[in-house]
Amino acid sequence: MIEIPVSFCRTLEQWTLEGGNLEQQLAEFRQHTISTESEVHSICHSLDALHNHAELLSALDQHPLPLLADFFRGVVDPALQETIIDEGLPVLRWFVADALAGKPHQDHDLMSVLEVLAQYRQKEDVSWIYKAILHPIAPNDPQWFAILATYRDSHPYLKPFIQALAKHLPPGRACLAFLKLCDHVAETKQYLPHAFNGPLGLEKLKSYLHPQSNRPQEFARAAVRTAALLDESNREMILALADQHPEPSVAFLASVTRASLGDEHEVASLVDRCRDVRRSYETQLKLKEIGMDSLIPEEALRADFLPLAQTSHWLEFQSELNQAPDRMELVDTRDLFWLPRHQQCRLYLVKYEYDQPVGEKGIKNGVAVVGSVTHSLIGETNVAMDSADILGLHCCWELEALHDPLAPRNRTAKMGRNLLRKHNPNF
Repeated sequence: MIEIPVSFCRTLEQWTLEGGNLEQQLAEFRQHTISTESEVHSICHSLDALHNHAELLSALDQHPLPLLADFFRGVVDPALQETIIDEGLPVLRWFVADALAGKPHQDHDLMSVLEVLAQYRQKEDVSWIYKAILHPIAPNDPQWFAILATYRDSHPYLKPFIQALAKHLPPGRACLAFLKLCDHVAETKQYLPHAFNGPLGLEKLKSYLHPQSNRPQEFARAAVRTAALLDESNREMILALADQHPEPSVAFLASVTRASLGDEHEVASLVDRCRDVRRSYETQLKLKEIGMDSLIPEEALRADFLPLAQTSHWLEFQSELNQAPDRMELVDTRDLFWLPRHQQCRLYLVKYEYDQPVGEKGIKNGVAVVGSVTHSLIGETNVAMDSADILGLHCCWELEALHDPLAPRNRTAKMGRNLLRKHNPNF
């Protein structure tokens, strides 16, 4: 039997000579971690061939570049890392240089290359990443978060990178990734003051909070999170804008920020908000986040209140309906051995209602199951169904979500009831 590294190298050699679908040819090596210099040399040779003859080796809908670059990830052997740094990274830089020079490229492919370059923390690549983010290469690609996260802790070039980029902020979600990096290094006191504390950064934060901004809400929420790390006067300016934001969740985050900084009025307001069942669970989560969970009132934790609060939160923030219900009612409580979790659970069934139809399906009511994974099978369960049928369907759904081998091929109430009855004779 040919050793895996030898087989891997031969596969790459054949592709370099004949071309074709590299993903298919490397299918057996998807979980492979390179361990020899020969493999590094083979990858470099393939990258060189791809750089010079891309049109001959693969079709336009194929992506050999990230496949090859990804083999440089996860290498832990220091000697092999040095070989990659000396021989592999220079070849990857060719692709970045070409893209910055305006040559045709696939943004997603290049982002994978940049992420590999970032992982090795070489001085030369700080410049390439800086140029790429300002060019900009794929300014809204979420991979920028992973790329900039490599600078988070003890990066040898953290300060010059932040100083340079703070003078020329990138566009799009790439700027959010940079903001998140700056938040982290300010919180951990690796870089102070916060890089957005100056005029350019403040203008960017203010633009995120502009009431007419067409950006997604994540930009406004990010600005509020940053406010706590700014100088007091700048902080209050940002929070005042958040107070006026048309999206209530943004003003709520401003309240949480002030509470986290010791504002007693805001703390009292959050505690009182916990008593509103439609807003309670979101508030409880934030109080836990800022270390004030001991202030959550007892009535908000009662078994006849908390499941309703969790249902409302799920419907508004995690379901397709995106709206808290107008009314809720606890209709059943069961103590069961819950198969998806392989343990005893107390499960609550919560009926919810809307005054007007919501969502694409025009939903006016439904039933949520709380106690394991809060969820409602919208359009599949309804308020007229027996509780056992709802629990059976939910059991099947949760097993499917976990890819549990016990999950039935077809989700039905009867199958779910039978599964539960095996472990709960009185069900």
